[in-house]
Amino acid sequence: MNLVKSIGKQMQYPRGVFGKILFAWMTRMTIAHARWTVDLMDIQPDDDILEIGFGNGANIKLLLQRAVNGTVTGVEISDTAIEMASRKNAKFISEGKVNLLKAAGNALPFKDGVFDKACTVATAYVIEDPGAVFREMYRVLKPNGGVAVTFPVRENFIKFKPVAAEGFYLHQLADLEKAFRDAGFMNCKTEYNDQVKFGAHCMLGMKPTTIS
Repeated sequence: MNLVKSIGKQMQYPRGVFGKILFAWMTRMTIAHARWTVDLMDIQPDDDILEIGFGNGANIKLLLQRAVNGTVTGVEISDTAIEMASRKNAKFISEGKVNLLKAAGNALPFKDGVFDKACTVATAYVIEDPGAVFREMYRVLKPNGGVAVTFPVRENFIKFKPVAAEGFYLHQLADLEKAFRDAGFMNCKTEYNDQVKFGAHCMLGMKPTTIS
């Protein structure tokens, strides 16, 4: 397996020593995306927040800096990510403020309506069916709950050499926006940031207070 193909597969499902190196590298590339996302989320002190695809857990601290009396629950499919994030956030886990689980974004192991906010950063292009994830995010949010989905600008990211490998689904922005709206979110808008690596889009929306 050549290096580019190996990187592509690891970016979809990082594992082992190579996965740890990749997570550290990806965090450096996307932490600015995460900070920007947190700024856009209107997080309140008592919010209970869900993060899908938390990687090595660097974003969890950023979320808790806003939700000082709340919690962060994270789901990941990578055992390596859970191991790394658990070490990075050991204090918060021991205090009951962070809970990390192995689960896929399209099959969340939570009851309906339990989170105030939900987010995912830099995962859209490794998810074959983003709409299924958006529907699950909608389901587990409380009425009036907010969601943020951030991902690199496709036209810039597509120049990234490992994108040629297996494991990437380079969805068009319009298709992601449609899937987001079709999941049921209201007041949808897409913000743009040209000051971060690759540039970034963040889709924002809310679950209606009253669901018809």
